[in-house]
Amino acid sequence: MKEKVIIIGSGFGGLGAAARLAAQGYRVEIF
Repeated sequence: MKEKVIIIGSGFGGLGAAARLAAQGYRVEIF
């Protein structure tokens, strides 16, 4: 598994980025 990524903001952009990063194997946390 790749590195952990933290995304601040759960709007459309944040959720879209989280989904794309998770699909690439990153561990994602959203705040």
